[in-house]
Amino acid sequence: MTAPDPRDGAGLGPLAPHVPALLRGTAAYHVPQPPRTVAKLDANELPYGLPGDLRAELGRALAEVALERYPDAAARRLRAVVVRQLSAPGPAAPRAPITGDQIVFGNGSDELIAMLCSAFSAPRGGRPASVLAPSPSFVYYRLAAIARGVEPIEVPLTPAFELDEAAMLRAIDEQRPRVVFLALPNNPTGTLWRMSFATELAARHRDVVIVSDEAYLAYSGATALPVLADHPNLVIMRTLSKIGMAGLRVGYTVSSPAIAALLEKLRPPYNLSALDQCAAEFVLERASAWCAARAAEVVAERSRLAAALAARGFEVFPSEANLLLIRTTGATALWHRLADVGVMVRLFDAGPLAGCLRVTVGTPADNAALLAAL
Repeated sequence: MTAPDPRDGAGLGPLAPHVPALLRGTAAYHVPQPPRTVAKLDANELPYGLPGDLRAELGRALAEVALERYPDAAARRLRAVVVRQLSAPGPAAPRAPITGDQIVFGNGSDELIAMLCSAFSAPRGGRPASVLAPSPSFVYYRLAAIARGVEPIEVPLTPAFELDEAAMLRAIDEQRPRVVFLALPNNPTGTLWRMSFATELAARHRDVVIVSDEAYLAYSGATALPVLADHPNLVIMRTLSKIGMAGLRVGYTVSSPAIAALLEKLRPPYNLSALDQCAAEFVLERASAWCAARAAEVVAERSRLAAALAARGFEVFPSEANLLLIRTTGATALWHRLADVGVMVRLFDAGPLAGCLRVTVGTPADNAALLAAL
């Protein structure tokens, strides 16, 4: 007997009509689990674990967490650390000091994206709310919108995966979305589009929330934070997931206090566990220099790996993230061959990404394993 396709709602019986059609037609986010892994290059993680001395120190800090108590709903200690680091002098410093009431913490960036979709979901003129993002881009922009009854509008990138600024402007003028998501750099392509475009949008469309998703800041160095105070509708989103702490699921937004207060109304009161708060505080205070050094190593490896892949005949797209998008013939068959020897990369072999694989930049040993398998 053939199992019903979970995407069409066939197994829901009389419940199916209650589920939005867009949701019924959407596939769940799937993470393949191979029988063995030699090189894990499929999830854009930092490939290095904390060294032993920092692990031991972190373990001692976590051992003191009162697990019998609820976590601090306001994450006050972690908030103070983030505010202090964001306000530190330097080329990426904001023009006005960041205050605690501008920060909202999320269980990873995903929860923050969902909160932004929910917060600005009021219909207008009889039309449902919509959010807009380039495509292809981070898949959860679309998933979060659909799950909240918000229409996702996707503006195709150019064939070279550059941002079509004219098409973006037309779509915003015509569709009037509530929120625009810009991944800077973009995932899964790695491209870093013109950073000032986000702030130009914020100035031109004051009634639209413009989100600068800076998940890969450690690898690009590009941020809109210095001009945040000039744009009350600009939201900067960051995460610890790409700097070695993917297992923590800690992200945050920086915005005007008004937007932050709105998001706080939607944030679950204990969305960051006490262990996550403690670990994030430790990493930001005690291990940020280590994280930055490892990210610099990945950037250096990115150039070497890109050259090696290009020399093997792959089309390699420019990247400012910790990933490389490559295109080849027979991408799906190649993915299976790599998986069979324990080398995991991400397959994107459909639509505009036909023939594409996304390769996380790993350690020199990881990258050597990939190249050997190729």
